[in-house]
Amino acid sequence: MNTFFFMTLTYLKRLTRDLKETSLLIIIPLGLIIINSLLSDGTMALEGYNVASSFNMPAFVLSFQFFNMGIMLHILFKDFKGDMRWRLRAAPHTLRTFIVPAFVASWIFSIFTAIVNIVISALFLGAYLGNILVFAAVLLLISLMATFLAMLIFLFTKKFAGANGVVYIVSFGLMIASGFMVPLGDSRLVELLISHTPMTLGMRAIINSGSLSVFPPWGAGMERSIINIGILGAMTAAIAIITLIAAGRRKI
Repeated sequence: MNTFFFMTLTYLKRLTRDLKETSLLIIIPLGLIIINSLLSDGTMALEGYNVASSFNMPAFVLSFQFFNMGIMLHILFKDFKGDMRWRLRAAPHTLRTFIVPAFVASWIFSIFTAIVNIVISALFLGAYLGNILVFAAVLLLISLMATFLAMLIFLFTKKFAGANGVVYIVSFGLMIASGFMVPLGDSRLVELLISHTPMTLGMRAIINSGSLSVFPPWGAGMERSIINIGILGAMTAAIAIITLIAAGRRKI
């Protein structure tokens, strides 16, 4: 147990060592929130909150949980498929002993960057957070989903460049499927797709959890929020199970 905490702390220190990279993970989504809020009519307000920021903040904060998969993959490839692998083999522990702390540290780090963006958006951009417990549940689930997905990508790719390419394909693909980047039409099939992406489920859970009726069709209240969180939880559990099965069958 002491080894686990020590290694997790070590990986967290490594993740936060590069202040430039850490700051970019905060500045880029924050900048996108500001730009898109201005383009979406940043002066529009409801119940004291900025409507555009209330929509864009969860959209980008949750989306960047998937872009942050690249951070975890960088460490995994360096330590377990690079030169560091042979040094770790000399330690009195299996390689899998080191992977779990790397996984946990990456998850914590990704949540940290999201919280910074959420706090700044709430304090200075007038973004609506809804029910804090609901927002926390959504963030934890989506960040955990992204972290398991990063591990799955690591298991099935040989080089970091290829894995990083998959990260961008998955991240942009989810954003497009959620309707954030380009309009996808209004057919039933498109609506079904948009309604069941992780980001859309998370956003609807957050917006529905409080009294702010930003989007009337989504204003179904806490009951709908709980349903969305349940679907997110099922998705996360499915990806976790697939990842654990793959990890048990593939050699690290």
